[in-house]
Amino acid sequence: MLSDHVRRAYLSYGEIATKIAPNFRYITEDLKKSGLRYTLEEYLSLSIFVSVIVFAIEIPIITLILSFFTHVVIGVLFSFIVSGAGAIIIFFLFTTYPKAQVMNLSSKIDKGLPFSVSYMAAAASSDAPPVSIFKAISKLEGYPELREQAMNVIRDVDALGMDILSALRREAKRTPSTKLKELFLGVESTIKGGGDLISLLNNKSEKLFNEYQMEIKSYADMLSMLTEIYITVMIVGPIFFTILSSVMAMMGGGEGILMMQALISFIIVPIISFGFAFYVNIASP
Repeated sequence: MLSDHVRRAYLSYGEIATKIAPNFRYITEDLKKSGLRYTLEEYLSLSIFVSVIVFAIEIPIITLILSFFTHVVIGVLFSFIVSGAGAIIIFFLFTTYPKAQVMNLSSKIDKGLPFSVSYMAAAASSDAPPVSIFKAISKLEGYPELREQAMNVIRDVDALGMDILSALRREAKRTPSTKLKELFLGVESTIKGGGDLISLLNNKSEKLFNEYQMEIKSYADMLSMLTEIYITVMIVGPIFFTILSSVMAMMGGGEGILMMQALISFIIVPIISFGFAFYVNIASP
């Protein structure tokens, strides 16, 4: 279904996308690394297509809303301005998405890399050919992003007939993870020079685990600090405010203070708590 939309977008806006493509060449590398299987022109066509749809949908909605508060002509004019700004924002959000996707994939790959390299070292110790090491990694269901990188190497060797060295160099250029790129190039260099692959993987595994332990410690320290802030701001603060505002309510203006208490208790506190939980979750190593 999505490919049909991309095809329709390219047929409609392909010429425009081709003309503006030189200004967005920096997206090309991110498109390859992010796994978005579009050419730059196709992706820009899709960006324009979605932006135009947003523009067309926003105009009647904003006009209808503003018609209750102002003259229709002013509402239409303002809706064009707001919708145009919204469409431009959507377009540039599209252009930044591949970079964000690359960073997301890189983070997921790096999280599973210490355990996977340890598994690779164990597979290499059985004197299996190098491609078999990546076949072992491709069976790990717990790390789908890393599994896909290994399957790309296997595909290049088995299906495309490339030698393992060329496949590793090719995947090193495409992987979104800097750490995995270093690993691929290190394995490629070791195999090419006839070095000890087992020793390389063991040393790499030890280094990655040390880095992982440091990240865990740093995260624990940050979590401890955030917990203290949360207790102070989100527990002690509202309690103190409730007591103080209740005393003020006795002196007059109780209705406004009651509304403020409800706003803080049922809207502000839950929103901040949700944001706190979300940040703790994404920051977890």
